[in-house]
Amino acid sequence: MIGTVRSTKRNEALPIGRAARIAYEIDALRSDCCKAAQSLLAKESLDELEFEECAKLDDGLAKAQRLLKATVRDVMISRLSRRSRTR
Repeated sequence: MIGTVRSTKRNEALPIGRAARIAYEIDALRSDCCKAAQSLLAKESLDELEFEECAKLDDGLAKAQRLLKATVRDVMISRLSRRSRTR
């Protein structure tokens, strides 16, 4: 009689790698904001409203990036800690 094979994994895999990749992509977006700000500053007449919006967007991206990186780090440390206790 052939029995069913049970999976050794308890939970679905978390998308840690994808989350880390998104943090890297946020860095690229912030770089684009910086380039846009430099372009605005290079113009003869500065559009202060657009420059302010660029800065706000960069600030928002920076906050999201810090939160995402910290969360990924905490999850990874938690997993490493659990694995070292079970061995």
